[in-house]
Parts: sequence; C-alpha cells; structure tokens
Amino acid sequence: MKINVVMLLIALAVAALIGFGFYSGNKENPYVWLITIASGVTGFVTLSGIIAISFPGRGGTGNVRVLSILFLIISLVSNLIFSFVILNLAPYIIVNGILFLLYISIAYGIIKALKDV
Repeated sequence: MKINVVMLLIALAVAALIGFGFYSGNKENPYVWLITIASGVTGFVTLSGIIAISFPGRGGTGNVRVLSILFLIISLVSNLIFSFVILNLAPYIIVNGILFLLYISIAYGIIKALKDV
C-alpha cells in the first residue's frame, strides 16, 4: 500500500470543507457538532481511498476507489437526508455507523485479498 501525502492533505482539506458545509446548513440544530464531525470523518476516509491510497498489483486500487466513491456518495446523501429532516441522535448514529463500518469491513476484505494473492 502506498500513500500519497500531498493527495492525503488535499483529501483532508476537502473533507474539512464538506464538514463546514454541513455545519453551515445545520447551525440551528442542537446536534450540529455530530453531523459536522461525522461528515468530515467519513468524507476524509472515503476521499483518502479515492485519491491518496494505491495498492501494488492488478485491480486492487480500482476496487478500493470504486468502493470509496460509492460510499462517499451514500454518505453525502445520508447526511443530506438527515440535514433536511429533524435530526434524531440515535437513528443518525446507527445509520451512519453501520454505513461506515460496512465500508471499512469491505475495504479491509479487499486489502486482505490483495495480500493473500
């Protein structure tokens, strides 16, 4: 696995902007800190998989990038839905937690399969 530090910093900056965007849209919400941090962290992790991480061999980088793009879109849509409806703490944590853990487990499976080959 190779990490491009410059692209990782760009992913961090874009994730911070995503978090700020959700903060700006939810200022009146009492859980604004939760949606800001959660969208920033999930944005950073998925953007890192898209632009900053590459794997040796055939197909691994493409698989992780497609998975990361898919989960970035799902995460953004989920956060947008929770932004426009009344944000309840428990459903937000459960839905986004399951999505994030599902992403991590699938990415781990892909990376583990690459190491076994």
